[in-house]
This record gives sequence, C-alpha cells and structure tokens, in this order.
Amino acid sequence: MAQLRFATAEEIGRWDELVELAPGGGEIWQSSVYAEVKRHQRYTPRFIVGEGFPATLVLEKRIPLLGKFWYVPGGPDVSVDAQGTPMSATEYVARGKLLADFASAEGVFLLKVEPRLLASDEAFATLATAGYKPGAHVLPHVSTIVLDISGDEDAIMAGFSASTRTKIRKADREGFDVRRVEATEENCQIMFELLSGTAEEKFELRPYEYFRDFWQQFQAAGHGQLVLGYDGDVPVAGMFATHLGLTSGYKDGASAKAKLPTGAMYRMQLELIRWGKEQGATRHDLIGTPPSNKLDDKSHRLFGVGQYKLRLSKDVTDFVGTLDLALRPRKVMLWNTVGDRIARRHTLAIRKDVFY
Repeated sequence: MAQLRFATAEEIGRWDELVELAPGGGEIWQSSVYAEVKRHQRYTPRFIVGEGFPATLVLEKRIPLLGKFWYVPGGPDVSVDAQGTPMSATEYVARGKLLADFASAEGVFLLKVEPRLLASDEAFATLATAGYKPGAHVLPHVSTIVLDISGDEDAIMAGFSASTRTKIRKADREGFDVRRVEATEENCQIMFELLSGTAEEKFELRPYEYFRDFWQQFQAAGHGQLVLGYDGDVPVAGMFATHLGLTSGYKDGASAKAKLPTGAMYRMQLELIRWGKEQGATRHDLIGTPPSNKLDDKSHRLFGVGQYKLRLSKDVTDFVGTLDLALRPRKVMLWNTVGDRIARRHTLAIRKDVFY
C-alpha cells in the first residue's frame, strides 16, 4: 500500500507542477499561492505526496487543548480523466483512508475534505458508512456550472442563451470598456467598493485585506487576472479570474447596478473566458450556484447569481461538498459544541473576519 509523506523542499518548490499532474489538471485551491494566502490567515500549509496519490495541500490549524485539525481545500483530487470526470464515492473512500491514516498518525483530531465527488443518495450513504459526515461548506462551489471552453469563441458563445449573446454584442456596440488591469492598491480598492455594494444586505464579506492579498498574490503568481469594466471613465463592474492547469474560474464579481450598461456582466464574463483560454484552460468554472433542485428558490442566498449564470449554461453539477471525518471523536464533539463557536467569535472580534 502506498505510503504518504510530507513533500521535500524541492517538491514544494515545484508544487503547482505536481498539482497539475492530476488527470483533471488540478484545482486552484490546491495551489502554492492559495497556500500562501491561507498562511496569512494563520493556517500552516502541509504539502503531502505519495506514490499513486495526488499531490495534496492540507491547511493545518492548531486548536488549544484539542490539537490539530486538517482542512483539504478543494481536494483531495478525484479526477480520473482530462475532462474532470470524478471517481465514485467507493473509490474515494479507499483513497481517503490513506490520508486519514496519515493524519491520525500526525495527531490530527479532525480531517475536513472537499473532494469533487458527485452528490447522490448512494454517495452520501457510502461516505457515511466510512465515517464521513457533511460539514459546513467552505468553498462556494458545492453546486456549480462548468463551461466547456475547449472550442473557438463561436462555439463557446453558442452555448449561451440567445438573449445573452445579443446583450454581449450590445455592450460592445455601446462602448462598454472592459480592461484587464494590474491588481494595484487603487484597482483593488475599486473592486472591493463594487463588491461591497453588491454584497450589501445579501451576504457577509471578508475584510478588504483578505481580498487584496488574494487578488495581488494570485495575479503576481500568474494564476489570476483582475478585470474592470468602465462606463466612460467610471468603473461600474469588476471580476477576478483564476487559473490552474485545465481550469479557469470566476472567483469574484461585482457591479454598480444603477450605472450598468446592458449586457455588461456577460461581456465581463467573456473576457474571463478569453483570458482563461490564453492560459491553456479548456473549461471555465463559474464557481457557485444554488443546488440543481433549488434553482427557482428565491430565498436561496445564491438565487440572484444563479440566475445570471444559468443564462450561460443550465448544466448545474452538484458535488458532495465539505466532509468531516472524526479521527478523535471526543475532541471533535468538543470542537463542534464549543470550540468552533469560540473560534468564530474570536476571529470576528479581533480580525473583523467572518471566517477563522
């Protein structure tokens, strides 16, 4: 049986290359730049490798009196081909046991994973038998739409609704100005102000510093691109794209709706897709919709953004989401009943962040 180990300094130095060796091309959340962003959030990155096991980034947090918990953002990788087709839950359980055994030997009390397994009653039953329980979602794309962008632009646009194609062309005719820009302090502040306006009374935002560090570090590493849209000289829309391996992603989006020209946000999305293709991506993850059975639920927090994305494709994929595996059950019980609540309150009070 394969043995897992921590990566050497040489392997960490070429970490993104190792992540991209996964059949599906790797997840951006497993990248070295994401590890650095989370290091600033007081997580310790752990880089794990093993024969026949995908290069896996783990974020470690030490909890007073309880020990360590490990969180695997967007992983471990479960893709079985270049199209990103995922393995079955049964196949994952065998792979997951390797990581669980390694974590247990390292004194970890809770293992939190996010394999991109397709959601089904059978999958959840299989995972439950192996000890996995659904946990609070961390990354936003438990349900998502992934666009095929392997063809030319005409083929990509053909997948959009007819009205969306019309709106994109209208935005161009009306002179809507879409610019790929550097993630400077000024541009990051513009983007965050737009984001704050979009989020008002709808969802909580992390502090400006978190977004600025994310945008700047990803763009500096070649894994991100900030795009701003202008109506004349006034910035009215902003988006941030990510890329790793075969996948680009729509990480953040915002607009000043009162001043937004027709079709502006779809024209912005097309720019992200163009950039992703230039980086070698063959698919574009829109990162977050309501579940496929709640697309018409107006009370769902992602209803509005879901309606926007459904005009690009109605092919929603539901994944199992975040899974918790208790390696030290008594400690996990304490964490779930007391520790998690205290950690969230402390982080909100000290760092003004809704996430610890």
